[in-house]
Amino acid sequence: MSTSTAPQPTSTAPTSFPLRALLLLSFGVLVTVTAESLPAGLMPELSADLRVSPAQIGLLISVWAVTVIVTSIPLTRATARFDRRLVIGIALAAFALANLATAFSPGYEFALATRVVAAIAHGAFWAVVMVYATALLSPAHLGRGLALVTAGGTAATVIGLPLATLVAQGLGWRATFVTLGAVALLLGAIVVLAMPPHVPDRMPRAGRSNVLHDPSLPALAAFGLVAVLIATAQFASFTYIRPYLEVSASIDAGWAAGLLFVYGAAGLVGVVGAGAAADRYPRASLMTVLLILVGAFTVLTFAAQSIPAVIAALLVWGFALGAIFPLLQTVLMRTSTARTRDLAGAGIVVLFNVGIASGPAIGAVVGGERSPTSITAVSAVAILIAAALAALGFALSHRRERRERAQ
Repeated sequence: MSTSTAPQPTSTAPTSFPLRALLLLSFGVLVTVTAESLPAGLMPELSADLRVSPAQIGLLISVWAVTVIVTSIPLTRATARFDRRLVIGIALAAFALANLATAFSPGYEFALATRVVAAIAHGAFWAVVMVYATALLSPAHLGRGLALVTAGGTAATVIGLPLATLVAQGLGWRATFVTLGAVALLLGAIVVLAMPPHVPDRMPRAGRSNVLHDPSLPALAAFGLVAVLIATAQFASFTYIRPYLEVSASIDAGWAAGLLFVYGAAGLVGVVGAGAAADRYPRASLMTVLLILVGAFTVLTFAAQSIPAVIAALLVWGFALGAIFPLLQTVLMRTSTARTRDLAGAGIVVLFNVGIASGPAIGAVVGGERSPTSITAVSAVAILIAAALAALGFALSHRRERRERAQ
């Protein structure tokens, strides 16, 4: 007897692997994540042209994260009855127009306002994209398909942000936002015109009111805490990666860019590895990757003076981070029910952004630029707690499955 832990096929779900559709969604992820991080890569140019301090440019990222936290779940509820293809297409169109508006900002306040609009569209896109991808996939292809979609986020770090920075250096920062806006607008049109429709089944009013009593919620709550801890640990340590390399590891600043590129490339390898393992061993794979990440942060903490150990740990860190998100997404989609799938999709976006917003602040309090190894130590502990919570989530999910089989 099958249980509801695996997503049920819908009328739009093909029996074959929908490669073209997933590549379009992955490209959308690449574009939106690139735009999210863009102020960090263009900080000198933005600061000079808008005549504000670098700290105020950094605020564009923080405001983005807070906006996503506040708006994602309400937008998911508001669009719950609409064709997911249209929601994604309209979100990308709104995202495009906001980025085009940013390109023509006369001043900082206008740029801040357009970033808020772009963040709202970004949150709407991310809250729906994984749920829509799940609807296009058969259960047997779920892990591999979600890994392909999430690969766009890793590619944004390795390819998108460096390319956007090059465009800004050659043509100016405004050209970068124009390019991103034009690409997002074209992509939104392609999604609406070429992607298969998917309208969620309308849930009876009684079913909607019983979401809070859904048996999948305890496990989903545990995995949600896992997401917060992963994002917090990641952004606490990665925010201070340059001070770590130069202060703690005594690595020349000229090597930083190359090491960070290798770190990002290892993340792409991690995504591929997750795609291969997620459908067959989703639980064991997630637990293994979490423990590997604990090991990487531990090495970075206690072996900072060994350059080979640091380089190896960076590779392992990048690989593990690339694998974690698709594995966690797969687990969430398999654990959720029809009633909680939208909540799981939006909730993971909100919780990751909580970590994005809080991680750098925690890193500053723990050690900041003076003691980056203190931050990696805290990250190791946070991921270890995340692994314990993941084990709890799997236990709760397994108990629910046994109860459903007994009924």
